[in-house]
Amino acid sequence: MATTTPNYGWTVPTSSDLVKDGATAIETLGDAIDASMNTALGTKKAGMVLLNTTSFSGVNSVSLPAATFSSTYDNYRVIINLDSTSSGTTSTLRFRASGSDNSSSNYAYSYQFITTANTTYTQGNANTTTNFRIGFSDGGTDMVIIDIFNPMKAVRTGIQSTFNGKEGANFTSEFVQGQMTVTTAYDSLTYFQNTMTGTIRAYGYNQ
Repeated sequence: MATTTPNYGWTVPTSSDLVKDGATAIETLGDAIDASMNTALGTKKAGMVLLNTTSFSGVNSVSLPAATFSSTYDNYRVIINLDSTSSGTTSTLRFRASGSDNSSSNYAYSYQFITTANTTYTQGNANTTTNFRIGFSDGGTDMVIIDIFNPMKAVRTGIQSTFNGKEGANFTSEFVQGQMTVTTAYDSLTYFQNTMTGTIRAYGYNQ
């Protein structure tokens, strides 16, 4: 006779079940697990899905492959681990479409920059520039997280980024929010920073 699990109450067969009863109980168990997981996660496929990993060494820019952004996901996260960079360089980002960077003045953003040696923020903004500022590095190890909103939709693509770097003897944090001023669809991006070595990973947010 079938019994149930102690936590979720899923029906499971016992050793005394007939074969046909055991098969029925296993089918019921599978359906119950499927329903419980969908309820717990809120979707069939919650979380983020790794789409691409690209390693690079001693370069001034790195691009995600074409079609990294698609209609499968609305929003994306890009994580960049920089093992080394040139001293005193500002990192920037451009969106790409069909293998080409958008270098026109369609980028608008604001930023806040702070170091461990300073209790006040340096703030700035740009309304019509040819890229998004992401951060400033004085060499060494940097870490970047960039969330990208709606790159493949017919609306303005947005970003929100956090840059963790170093300036001289001090550590730095930089926060950037921005939008494109046009509603072009983009399937990739290019990240710029002088003489950088590291890894870039792109993830899609499941929905």
